[in-house]
Amino acid sequence: MSNRGSVTLTCALLPALAAALAAVAGCGQPYDDLLGVWQVTAHTDNQTGCEAEGPPVVDPPFIKFVEGEFFGQEYAQYVACTTPATCEDPGGLFGGLLYAEEIDGGVRAVIYSASGSPADCLLAATVSDATVVGGALTIETRRRSQDNVTDSSCDADDAQARAASLPCDGYEVIEGARP
Repeated sequence: MSNRGSVTLTCALLPALAAALAAVAGCGQPYDDLLGVWQVTAHTDNQTGCEAEGPPVVDPPFIKFVEGEFFGQEYAQYVACTTPATCEDPGGLFGGLLYAEEIDGGVRAVIYSASGSPADCLLAATVSDATVVGGALTIETRRRSQDNVTDSSCDADDAQARAASLPCDGYEVIEGARP
């Protein structure tokens, strides 16, 4: 096991200018359809790859998307709930994925991270797409990582540059409907 002395982490968020332009145009946020409570109707997690959905996961029975803001950048984030009445707001930036990048039909959350040194680095990337189509919620999250990378600058920018080529080590799908 290697000693990982440093960690770098970045979250890819929409530029503040794009959010300001959307507000001026009266369009609202790209994640507005996500906000509120959802009953989880299906949840799978493949913790070994991305070729197929994994085994069913029981928890959580509900999730709630809430809005947040970081240095003027607005985002949506979800918190797990046991009942619709027990949904609490997440604990800020480090409570989960921050959905802010507009995609077709929804928003994306992205985290790139690196840990270690250029001679022995762990690179990781998580991409999660949350979409609402026909009133149904789908969240697809792919986790990629590679350890013992020896030709890296060992920073989040390198993880982002290599994200598509990192081995996929997890694929989670959450589906939901309004309760």
